[in-house]
Parts: sequence; structure tokens; C-alpha cells
Amino acid sequence: MYRFVLVMFSLLMVFTAADLRAEQLIAHDDGTVLDQRTGLIWQQEASGRMPWLEAVRFCNQLELAGVRGWRLPFRDELKTLISQTGEPLLDEKAFPAAQAEVYWTLSREEQQPDQVWGVSFVDGKDYMFDRKDFNFQARCMIETAEAVYLPLLNKWANAWSAQDVDAYLDCYGQQFRPEGGMTRDQWAKQRQDRLTRPKSIQITVSDIKVVSEEGSRAEIMFRQKYRADTYQDQVMKVMALGLERGELVILSERTISKIE
Repeated sequence: MYRFVLVMFSLLMVFTAADLRAEQLIAHDDGTVLDQRTGLIWQQEASGRMPWLEAVRFCNQLELAGVRGWRLPFRDELKTLISQTGEPLLDEKAFPAAQAEVYWTLSREEQQPDQVWGVSFVDGKDYMFDRKDFNFQARCMIETAEAVYLPLLNKWANAWSAQDVDAYLDCYGQQFRPEGGMTRDQWAKQRQDRLTRPKSIQITVSDIKVVSEEGSRAEIMFRQKYRADTYQDQVMKVMALGLERGELVILSERTISKIE
């Protein structure tokens, strides 16, 4: 009985992760797919098989959705598209023509300039290939303006979901000032209580937009979905971000509306 429950729980977690991943990929009618988690925009249709150098040129010369500036992804960028289930390991709703095969990356080894990394969407692993001896697919990408802020936003949301108080508070800068007249210590104690009281928390962020950028500071707006074991809501939130000791941190945050 215990093994059956454990297996069913594992399957539920896999499908839940796949569902959440699918929500983060938005396919547009212009032949592009936006990954809200990374801020990368992907070419929906792959290039067809070609040598590595042709793949590099193909992406550099691509004009898609009225935009130039596309490129071949680096290895770690391409691996963000790997899904949890199915074959190919690529979301087929967002990429309906996806094939289970190797795709080229821009990553190379300095000591072996003819060796290039490719990512397999059969097993989710990366391998090195001689760039002259193989023909693989290329899936081009371009970055959005929001991409630079997403690592901090994802770190913040993941720490909240994991109920990791230290990692959560670490996202806030020394210049952060809580709303409502609370001191920093009072606010930190309140946040610790609210992070640790529920049995489980799930935070997702989407619809991220850069509101303004000035010097080393920026303001972003996004939709926040909060789900705990006893309560859930959706709000639109605005955060001010800035640099402290070379690290991007949260300087202020405010909820501007609740979504019914």
C-alpha cells in the first residue's frame, strides 16, 4: 500500500511540474514561443538538419516576427526547454512539430574548437560533436528586456515556495524599506511567520513587464499567484530592483491590485 501511494504521489508531482512548465510557455501566432520563466523567446519551428556553422548563420540571419538579432542558444539556455515527461522532451503544445533528436548550441570548448555541444531531446543530456561531421536541428532564440531580472524573481519565488526563510530574505537589499511603517526587523519576523505557518506554499509569477529602467535601478510589474493549503489569491505586484555590492536585490515591493 505504501509503495502504491508513493508511486501515485511521484506521478502527481511529475504531471504537476509538467503542467506548470506548460503554463510558462506561451505560443504566439507570429511563429515564436515566449518562456516566461527565463525571458527567452524561441523560434517555434526548427531549422531542419544542417552543419553547425550553417546553423549559426541561419540564426544570425533569421528575421522572424519582424525582429532580427536571433542567435543559436548556449547549452544551458537550450536545456531550459527540456520538459519532465514524454518524448521528445519538449513541450509539444508550444512546439507542435518538435522532434526527439539533437539540437545544436553555441557552446564550444576553447581547447577543442571543432568540438561543439549539442542537446538531445531524447534523453535530456548534452553531448560533444565534431561541428563538421554532423547535421542537427537549430532552434533560434532571442532575449527579452525582462530576461536580466528573471533570475532574481525566480530565486525569490522559489525560496518562498520552498519556505526557505533565509534564501527568501536574502533577495531583499539593505536599502529595502517595508510598507506600513514597520521596521526591517518587524517585517522580517512577520515574513518568517507567514512563510513557515502553512503546510505548503506554491508561488508562480507571470506576465512580467519592465516598467522603467534608470541607471542601476529598475521597476518591474508582474502577476503573482499564491497557493497555500488554506488560502490562495492572485495579485498584480510592482517591485523596484537595484544593485548592492554587485548583486541585484529587491528595494521595494507593493501590490497594486487583486485579481478576482
